[in-house]
Amino acid sequence: MCAERVAILKMASETGEVVVKRILASVGPFPPKEELNNWAPCGACREWMMQLSDKNKDTEIMMDFETRKTIRLKELIPHWWGDKIFQEQTKEDAK
Repeated sequence: MCAERVAILKMASETGEVVVKRILASVGPFPPKEELNNWAPCGACREWMMQLSDKNKDTEIMMDFETRKTIRLKELIPHWWGDKIFQEQTKEDAK
């Protein structure tokens, strides 16, 4: 299991929180000195975060430590299958 899933599971089990604001996955020395030393979460982690909360689509993922370049999870999964389910659920909750 990836470090991201373990960290999120620990957060959720200890606090009940499932919304992830930011992720930084570093490879090698910290702070990273080589280009692309930051990794985006794997596909399984991306999918799991999207399923935990609709708000996680706005999770910031740091892609470059030195420049502080970030992308949002929704950019990694632009046509996620679960968006329609969340939209329908939100409509039902509003009734």
